[in-house]
Amino acid sequence: MKCESLSLGKYLEKSQNIFFIFGSEVVLRNNSKDLIKEYLSQKGFNERRLITKENFDNIEQIIIESSGGSLFGSKLIIDISHDQGRLPDKIEKIFQIENIFNNENIAIIINSHNEKLNSKTKLYKAMEKNALIIECSKLKSFEEKIWLKAQLEFIPEQDRKNLIQNIYELNAGNLVAQQNEINILKLIYKDGVDISHLFYTDSAEFEPFELEDALTNLNTRHALRITSSIKDSEAHYAPLLVWIIGKIVTSSTIAKQNTNPKLSLEKSGIWSSKIASYMNFIKFHSLQKLISLQKNVYELDLTSKGLSKKNFWDDVDKMIISMTTN
Repeated sequence: MKCESLSLGKYLEKSQNIFFIFGSEVVLRNNSKDLIKEYLSQKGFNERRLITKENFDNIEQIIIESSGGSLFGSKLIIDISHDQGRLPDKIEKIFQIENIFNNENIAIIINSHNEKLNSKTKLYKAMEKNALIIECSKLKSFEEKIWLKAQLEFIPEQDRKNLIQNIYELNAGNLVAQQNEINILKLIYKDGVDISHLFYTDSAEFEPFELEDALTNLNTRHALRITSSIKDSEAHYAPLLVWIIGKIVTSSTIAKQNTNPKLSLEKSGIWSSKIASYMNFIKFHSLQKLISLQKNVYELDLTSKGLSKKNFWDDVDKMIISMTTN
């Protein structure tokens, strides 16, 4: 079977727990994967094993060994990430494994960066017969608004319509940017902040976003000034600061490991006007340093949620110094 990403929910129960996700829209691929994982979780699939390109040669053996579920007796998701190059022939062997389609202990999710599939290949025909193929293509304008409406269901109805229109007008055709705006709204709304005027005024509420430029430009003094100002007047933005810092560190770490870091940053939703400063930030730090910063972001997130006895604002200052100096 094959379906579009926006109609995935209608096809999940018809599937055989083997899913192939592809298409040019990375946000829809991620959304589809999250929806599949949520569906599988309801069916008892609570553990996951990730297979990347380094393990493709052993993909058949790994799946056969996992066919009985996890070591702990749980149902297991085999998560296959295909993020570079053409679709390897090794994946075709999955569909040749005996009884793979009737095994209730494992589910397989193949997430491919490929934008198109050749419907004449043996692999495609095998997937069409035995898996659910989810195409994640660029959306038309009316489809973007349908998608936005679904993503903003947590917003009160009286504000939702205007937010949909404003987010769409600011980021038409750029689902990654729209997803970033949605993530920010989720952070703010959870914290009980009034969002009725968001996107309408140029107030101090937008000051946290200046932190991104200060950090990627390695401007320690300016970054510290921004967080000091926020601490005094807008302390409820702590989760948003964590999100901004996490976005920089995560996007930079992924790009550092990619053969084409600029393309990686674009796919992560970094605006073209900011890519130069991100590239300088990436060159300034080693991969080991960036990975270490990822751990710091996790600890900072715990502190912002009150799950650590550390002082959040002191840790933010230490994080800024660590990100902007060697």
